[in-house]
Amino acid sequence: MAISIRLSVGFSIACALAYAATPYAIAAADRLRFYDSPVGYKGHERPTPYLGGAAVMSGFVLAMLLVAGDWRRTVPLVGGVALLWAVGTIDDRRTVRPAWRVLAELALAWMVWTSGLGWHLHAGPLVDLGVTCAWIVAVVNAFNLFDNMDGAASTMALVVSAGAAILGVVRGDAWLAVGAASLGGACLGFLPRNLSLPARIFLGDGGSMPMGFAVAVLVMVAATTSVVAWQSLLVALLLVGIPALDTSLVIVSRRRRGVSILKGGQDHLTHRVRRFLPSARAVALALGAVQAVVSVMAVLASQGGASFLVIGAILYLLAAAIAIVVLDTQQVQEFGAVGPAVARADGADLDPADLLRSSSDHSPAALACLIALGLGAGLSPFFVAYYDVSVWAPIGLGIVLACAVGVVARPTRPSGPAVLALGGLLGLGVWSLSSTAWAESVENAVVSGNRWLVYGALMLLMLVLLRSERRSAVLLGAAGLGVVAVAISVLARLLGGDPGALFLGGRLNSPLGYINGQGCLFVMGFWLCLAAAEVRRALVAGPAAGMATLMACLALLSESRGTALAMLGSLILVVALAPDRTRRAYCLLAVAAGVAIAAPDLLRVNSHTSAGSVPVGIGHGAGRSALLAAVAVGAAWALLTRAWALLRSRSASASRVRRVGTWLLVLPVVLALAVAGGSAHRIERDVRGQWHAFTHLAGPTAGSSSSADSQSRLLSGAGNRYDYWRIAWRVWKENPVLGVGAGNYPRPYYQQRATTEDIEQPHSIELQSLSELGIVGALLLAGLIAGIAWGALRMRLAARRSPLTRALMVGGLGALSAWLVQTSADWMHLLPGLTAIALSGAAVLLRARPATRTGADAGHERPSVRRALASRLALALGASAVVVTLVVAGASLSRQGLADLYRARAQHELDARPAAAIADANRSLNIDADAVETYYVKAAALARYDQAAAAEAALRQALAHEPDNFVTWTLLGDIAVREHRLQLARREYTRAHRLNPLNSTLTELSGDPAIALR
Repeated sequence: MAISIRLSVGFSIACALAYAATPYAIAAADRLRFYDSPVGYKGHERPTPYLGGAAVMSGFVLAMLLVAGDWRRTVPLVGGVALLWAVGTIDDRRTVRPAWRVLAELALAWMVWTSGLGWHLHAGPLVDLGVTCAWIVAVVNAFNLFDNMDGAASTMALVVSAGAAILGVVRGDAWLAVGAASLGGACLGFLPRNLSLPARIFLGDGGSMPMGFAVAVLVMVAATTSVVAWQSLLVALLLVGIPALDTSLVIVSRRRRGVSILKGGQDHLTHRVRRFLPSARAVALALGAVQAVVSVMAVLASQGGASFLVIGAILYLLAAAIAIVVLDTQQVQEFGAVGPAVARADGADLDPADLLRSSSDHSPAALACLIALGLGAGLSPFFVAYYDVSVWAPIGLGIVLACAVGVVARPTRPSGPAVLALGGLLGLGVWSLSSTAWAESVENAVVSGNRWLVYGALMLLMLVLLRSERRSAVLLGAAGLGVVAVAISVLARLLGGDPGALFLGGRLNSPLGYINGQGCLFVMGFWLCLAAAEVRRALVAGPAAGMATLMACLALLSESRGTALAMLGSLILVVALAPDRTRRAYCLLAVAAGVAIAAPDLLRVNSHTSAGSVPVGIGHGAGRSALLAAVAVGAAWALLTRAWALLRSRSASASRVRRVGTWLLVLPVVLALAVAGGSAHRIERDVRGQWHAFTHLAGPTAGSSSSADSQSRLLSGAGNRYDYWRIAWRVWKENPVLGVGAGNYPRPYYQQRATTEDIEQPHSIELQSLSELGIVGALLLAGLIAGIAWGALRMRLAARRSPLTRALMVGGLGALSAWLVQTSADWMHLLPGLTAIALSGAAVLLRARPATRTGADAGHERPSVRRALASRLALALGASAVVVTLVVAGASLSRQGLADLYRARAQHELDARPAAAIADANRSLNIDADAVETYYVKAAALARYDQAAAAEAALRQALAHEPDNFVTWTLLGDIAVREHRLQLARREYTRAHRLNPLNSTLTELSGDPAIALR
């Protein structure tokens, strides 16, 4: 039997049976007095019979049993419908606790997944099962919530099932087409009595719950047609778009008003739309029409490819976000179980911002999330700062999802500085992804864009969670504790049996594995500890000052010039902006004295390193000196803090002593200026010599004091930075507006470099933005920095009045500015763990603070209607932009993460199971065809079978995506050598040599490829 005939038969049977059974259901409910009584928030005027679910489900189940076939899929669906009908009907008669209902739904979700009807997202059985459970619970309860007005749930199920039936016909899945048509027919047969005026029967939970279950299963089957998980999920989201919008609106509205989500109320989408339409019937038909448009969009997008699907999902989410923001501004009428609407004493509606400010500050979930974020960032050096893409991509996806949940559950109105900074940060991510249109390496652009989007989502999540100064202290305190744990572990290893394992070439390298990054970490930790030293309690201030001293000593052990600049730059900014400089200056002097005492032993590590090995005695000496300095400074600062507290409490002259202490600080400044003036000629000569060394990529000139004469490399200007920056500047001048594309700096660098060092970025966040993203990228970065600077200036006013705010400003501004200064001469922004600490500081600076109203302001009238409408529209547009950006981030990260998962598995299987490696490489390429490294894995696996032609074809595909990748040309030359095609090999090696002219191996191979045979 053809699909169209089976579909028509199933639809007709279900419609006829439901229509015929509905009067019997009404009669049975009358005999049993099974009524929905009009109490509380319910709007109908007289008791109305339940048991409508029995009529609908009887028609659906019988049609499925008679027409659907495929018992392997029919039995689980029909069995689940029957069970939830029983649970829902009992709940209509005698209330069933929500926990028992959810347990029943989870059990059915497990049954659906084991029978093959659940999600299959190619991410492992646990992920598939988890997503299936979440989907079943969410859709069942969404339809249960949507059954709040005559005909609403049945009309919606009819439209959704029609979309699923169309997909079943298009894809040739007869069971799906018949099942969806049967559900739609059953709903249509029930609607005449449900949409009558007044309604003659209600669905009840015995109808909405099994109806939601059937929709959830049928939509999963309809959407799960692609190996790409996010595409299937987007199709499913569009197919249930209006119920999802209703649930989101209810959650957002009730969370903002402090009302339980589990209780009833007239705040659903249907009730809000009813204010604009004449009847409940009109509401059901209008919302059904909107869902029909969205379903058609889902069907077309699913057949039109990923780009059409993403555009459709973005349009839906944009419209949904605007609808939530606009509709949630309506005054909601609450009844009975929900409680009265929150209002001001003067009778005016309470502004949402006031509600947010009055919300509880003791949310365990929020505090746990902040502690996890802070500790995760502080402890990141133990995990190489999450540098590897396979590590940060799944973490980033979790952050994006948590951010989306936070924005929906606890929406907030960000401050002006936060809007500017977030716009710059998220804009960098979106612009980087957009650069795939002109970048040579699409994969590099995608990875760079995803990283920026993760940073933006992380900052937004922090801003959502940081509702008070106390929470800000929790976040920075957790990050500080993480860095303290790293510092203590380094100190313990310094005093242990093998301190040399911590160093690389005499410079502190472990546990992070990057010397400059290790130094930057401890400078940020220094400011987090110094912020705690601002506390007036000696038992807290003393240990904090000691830990700050230890951090400074360990930063000095890295002997990183970028770290020295980070310490100097952050010191200038904190001293200039944060109030109460006198106390902080004395604390800094105490720390500086401790570091100066320990410095000879610390600098001896690098000067006494031989053949890259640090003697055990030298390492132990550095550890002992750092420990003693920390203990001494901590004890001294604790005593000074206690003495000052006693002086303030017992002496009326404390303010005079404070003024004297402030003037005494002028002495070291004058002394430093005098020394600098006396050494001006020598300083000028050294600066000139080191500048020559910097610009000529060589040692200092003969007339200057060379760095070799010094115990430390910190004053040396020699290095390769000038070469990186010179090329980046030239690249920007050649591509001033768009740049060469995110992550695409390596190709011009290898072509133009004057050194043999292999790098992937220009070691400067500003020059990287300019060269890769052009003027647009530089402006977005400037917006990020300007927003943070604006936030710091605003926080400065509050810090004058509050000691806690002042300490938070010191910690946040110090950590952020240290990161920003060092990443301006390095690539700290590519280390997610370190960047997360900096973003924690930025979030503290940007957190929205309630404005202080003066007496004159308090008497002003409320804003005009036009102004209020403009504000709501701006908020709606901003929320829409954030939602769309989060959707793009989630989709892009899912794509990247799944492709990386298959590629990593293929690499692992390469030696033992090359056939499996080829299969997984192909799966990865089906998801992300721009990943050049995956073609390398595929070519290597094919080479295991001596399939040289197929391996060469795979590499040619890689070249189609990145024509100027010298690695690919080299591999092609290797294959030609293996087949003894030396002339072809010489040509390929020559092309690779042109792209990387300073590679000595390529120089040799391009002259004589036979060398590769040896």
